[in-house]
Amino acid sequence: MKENSVQMEKIMREINFKIKIEGRKVLKQLELSTAQFDVLQILYFKGDKKLSDISKSLGVTKSTTTGLIKRLEALNLIEKIQSSKDKRIYNVKITTKGKKIIDEVIIRRISLMEKVIEKMGKDETFIEKLIKLKNTLNEVVEGDEL
Repeated sequence: MKENSVQMEKIMREINFKIKIEGRKVLKQLELSTAQFDVLQILYFKGDKKLSDISKSLGVTKSTTTGLIKRLEALNLIEKIQSSKDKRIYNVKITTKGKKIIDEVIIRRISLMEKVIEKMGKDETFIEKLIKLKNTLNEVVEGDEL
């Protein structure tokens, strides 16, 4: 079992790395850092967030997050909206321009997956197993069974 776990971790890491690198080719053209892109992804997939929530998600200090937010705001990729209830709190929202960047990355990654599927041949059971793997991984992580 341990040997399979080691092999599975290595395979998943390699797959994730290749997909990530393909998507990040878009970022090189735009001169965005991976940390800035991570902020955009959080906002794109999880919706508007407070600065403190972004810091927690990234695992970085609030001052680091503030710097990332300022640079993204200057590029018009996000906007900060002051809370009407508490003037000290700002919510961060991704702009249409920011969403377009994420969309470009996703399109590039999908294109890569299309090429992979073309080479492998269409296999419905493979996709079903991937879905089962994802769901099981989510259950274990959410259940904190590690």
